[in-house]
Amino acid sequence: MLILITLIPFLCGLSVLLPVTRMFRIRLFVIVSFVHSISVASFWCSRPTPEFQGYLVLDALGLLFLSVISFLFLSVSVFMLGYFKHEKRNSRTFTACLMFLLCTMTVVTLSNHMGLLWVAVEATTLFSAPLISFHRTRESLEATWKYLLICSVGIALALMGTFFLAIAAHQVDSLMLPAVLSGASALSVNWLKISVIFLLVGYGCKLGLAPMHSWKPEAYGRSTGMTSVLMAGGLTQCAFLALVRVSQICFKTGLGQFYGSILILTGILSLIVAAVFVLGEKNLKRSFAYSSIEHMGILVLGLGLGGVGIFGALFHVINNALAKVVMFLTAGSVAQKYGSANSSDVRGVIHLYPVTGILLIIALFGGTGMFPFATFHSELMIINAAVMSKRYLLAGTIVLSLGIIFIGLAKIVLGFVYGRSTEPVLPKRENAIMNAVIALAAALLVVLGIWMPAPLTRVISDAAALIGSTP
Repeated sequence: MLILITLIPFLCGLSVLLPVTRMFRIRLFVIVSFVHSISVASFWCSRPTPEFQGYLVLDALGLLFLSVISFLFLSVSVFMLGYFKHEKRNSRTFTACLMFLLCTMTVVTLSNHMGLLWVAVEATTLFSAPLISFHRTRESLEATWKYLLICSVGIALALMGTFFLAIAAHQVDSLMLPAVLSGASALSVNWLKISVIFLLVGYGCKLGLAPMHSWKPEAYGRSTGMTSVLMAGGLTQCAFLALVRVSQICFKTGLGQFYGSILILTGILSLIVAAVFVLGEKNLKRSFAYSSIEHMGILVLGLGLGGVGIFGALFHVINNALAKVVMFLTAGSVAQKYGSANSSDVRGVIHLYPVTGILLIIALFGGTGMFPFATFHSELMIINAAVMSKRYLLAGTIVLSLGIIFIGLAKIVLGFVYGRSTEPVLPKRENAIMNAVIALAAALLVVLGIWMPAPLTRVISDAAALIGSTP
C-alpha cells in the first residue's frame, strides 16, 4: 500500500503531460487526490507494514503529517474545478507538478532513513518551483528563482548535516532511523551537535524560519492561492517533520536541551520578524505569508519547549494546515476576481461577493488564533508550556507578537472587506465549489476547537511519545 500511494500520483503525473484536455487533467487530479485520501483514511484503522526493505514506514508521526498533506491536496484539487472555469492558462505543467509533489511529499512522511528523507525533501523543492511561476509574469519568475536559490542553499546545508550525522553514527553503520535511535549511546556527541546545527539551518530554510524567510513573501505573494496552500500547509510541514526526526535523535542522545534552546531562539525570532513586517504590508497574500512565518515559529517553539508544547505543536500542524486552506484559497479567490491582491485595488468585497467577504473575516480570526478556532487551543498549549517551564518573558513575547500580528492582518483584511467597492474583473457572482472547499476547512477548524476526536488525541499522543514527550 505504501509504495502504491506513492507511485499512483507519479504515474498519473506523467500521463497528464500527454496531449489530453485540460478538464481531463483536473478531473484526474481530483480522482488521484480522492484515492490517496481514502487510502490514508484506511491507515487510521489498520497501519500498513514496513515496505521497501524498511525504508518506507508509517509511524504515528508519519500518519499525522500524511493525513494533513492528503487533505490539502484533496481540497486544492476540488478547488481547481471552480478556479479553472475562469482561468485560460494551460494547466499541463501545473497539474503534473502537483501530482509529482504529492508523490514526493508522501515519501517524506514515510521515510525511515535520514538520507532518503533528505532526497524526498529536495525533490519537493524541484516540483514546487514551477507552481510559483504559473502566471509567467516577471515578478512570479523572480519569486521562483529566489525560492530556488535560498532553498537550494538550505538543502545543501541539510545535506552537509546528513553527512555529519553519518560521521557521528559511524559505529552504527546505518542512517535508518531505528538503528540511529537504538544506537544513540554510540553516537559522537560533538559531530552530532555540528550535524544538528546544519540540519536546523538547512531545513529551516524550507520551513521559512527567520532569518531564512525572505523567499516566503515573494513566493506566496506571486503564486496562485492553491500553490500557497500547498507550500504553507504542506511543504513547510515536510521540513518541520525533518526537524522532528532530528528531535527524536537529540532526545535519545541527551541533546534535547541543546537542540531545544536553538529551536526556541529561531522560533521567537520568527514571531518577532513576522510582527514587525506584517504591519506595513499592503498585499493580502504577502501578509498571509508573514502569518505563515509566525505559525512556523510557533511550531518550532512548541517542539523546543517540550512536554505539553510538543503535543501543542503536533496539534498545530493540523490547525495550521486548515487555517492556510481558508486563508490562501480565499486570498486566491479574491485575487482572481479582482485581478490583484493589493489593498489599493480591492475594496468592499463583502458588497459584491458577500460569501467571499465573510470567508475573509473567518480567515482573519482563524489564522490569528481567535476562539473558538482550534488554532487558539494549540497556541495556548505552547504558551502554557513556556509558562510551566517558568519562561515568563518568552510567554509574554509570544503573546505580544501574536497581538501585533493580529492588528497587522486585521488592518489589511478589514480594508479588503469593507469600504467603497472597487470594480472586479470577473462577473459579480460567487463560485459555489470554491466557497464550499473553504467553508469545509473553516468548519473543521471550529469543530477541532470545540471537540477533539479520541482517535486523533491518541495518534498525537503516540507521535509525541516518539519524540520523547509525555503530555
